[in-house]
Amino acid sequence: MKPDTQTSDSITVINPQWELPSIIREMTADRLMAIIGQSENGDTRDLFALYRDIIASDNHILGEFSKRKAAVMGDTVSILPYDKTNPVDIEAKDLCAHLEDSKMFADLQAHLLNATLYPVAIAEKVYRVTAGGYALDKIIPIPYQLLDYTNGLLKIYDTDMEGRPLATSHDPDPSRYIIHRGHVMPIPDTWGGPFRSILFWWLLRTMSRQWWANFIERFGIPFMLGKFDTGDTEGKNTLTNAFRLAVRLGGLVISKKTEAELVQATTGDTSGSHEKFINLCNREISRLLVGQDLSGQSSPTGELGGGTAKLQGEVRDDIRKMDARLLSLTIRDGLLSQLCQINGKYGRPPIILFGSDSAAELAAVMSLVKSLSESQLEPDDDGLAALSARAGFGIRRRAAAPTPQPFSLAALSASSADALKLDQVPTDLLKMFTGRYAKVADIIRESDSPEDCITRVREWATTSKITDIATILEQALTVYAYKGATSE
Repeated sequence: MKPDTQTSDSITVINPQWELPSIIREMTADRLMAIIGQSENGDTRDLFALYRDIIASDNHILGEFSKRKAAVMGDTVSILPYDKTNPVDIEAKDLCAHLEDSKMFADLQAHLLNATLYPVAIAEKVYRVTAGGYALDKIIPIPYQLLDYTNGLLKIYDTDMEGRPLATSHDPDPSRYIIHRGHVMPIPDTWGGPFRSILFWWLLRTMSRQWWANFIERFGIPFMLGKFDTGDTEGKNTLTNAFRLAVRLGGLVISKKTEAELVQATTGDTSGSHEKFINLCNREISRLLVGQDLSGQSSPTGELGGGTAKLQGEVRDDIRKMDARLLSLTIRDGLLSQLCQINGKYGRPPIILFGSDSAAELAAVMSLVKSLSESQLEPDDDGLAALSARAGFGIRRRAAAPTPQPFSLAALSASSADALKLDQVPTDLLKMFTGRYAKVADIIRESDSPEDCITRVREWATTSKITDIATILEQALTVYAYKGATSE
């Protein structure tokens, strides 16, 4: 998968001037159905333009979609070798490690995460030649208006030097493009991806605002009601003129015998009904975008302890982990694998980790590991890799603490090897046995064998009521061993 001869130049030229104009201004149910049918037949430009307009103009959808992306992009990125014990895998990881803190890499994540709602997201890779091989030069997000499905398969419209879309198109070569589908729905790209399911909720909520404005304009303002006696033409004319002048004067001037009152057209709380409908639409949109609706608006759950909030939080974590895993696999297969190959690194592509499990999940895993340790068990190497993936950073075994040596060996190791003579070792070490332990030095000198030394020391320790017999035996045998070495 070597880059081609056009490596230093991009195929697609991006110019926002050639974006399709907004189509949201006069959207109706009939127009929306026509756009969906047009997309299913392979022309997705109007549908994707509608997606763009909705995200740009709807604060609720924009906020919830931003949360969906932030859940992954807000996590720390870790690039780890596929096998920490394999040198070639470590070399492959070292080649890609600089991407962790790269702004270009963050922009790539942001664009590819569009595919959690859009059916697909595509980015073009551009490399540059370096002294040691190739390096990633830039990433170009492909605008959705350049996606061509007229023949049923995904293609990309060509552009001229000014970024103007042309009538021709080309296949998205995997060596040139990264293609990401961040959802698991079994529907064709031309059906619009998960975003399609919120279009009618958005339309109903948007149209209801206009409906509500029309209602308020017609029935929300109280109207004036005048009363006059039958046949009282003068009173009728007085009221008519007063009502006509009331618009300019802001009041009525009538006689005492003339009656006028303001009547409210609506008798119920119609504003409350409209608010409930808007909240219903927002909740349904939030459930698709972030898996729950508590983060979008405050709603009483009627539970002590927040059981519903906890459950919805778990659903959101599941969505975040799915988004991160699918994104990690796409970047690993579409970018890191090629980057290693073109630079002659034959190790397996490194693993990308985005963040970790939730605090509650990590606490449960760590509790399990602790229980295994108390049962004299521990995770194997594959288990450590799984723990690293869940924690969001590399985990390795702690080096075993050095075995403590008897004080006689510690004293020997602390001495200078050049200054210490073998024939002096017993004498120097025997100086350790002084005071109530002086008899041990005599036993070591007089013993003919290790067994004889053990028997003599045990009898002396028992008679002298020494409690740490095992330690004394260990020290005596160590010194006796050096005595035997010097005597040979």
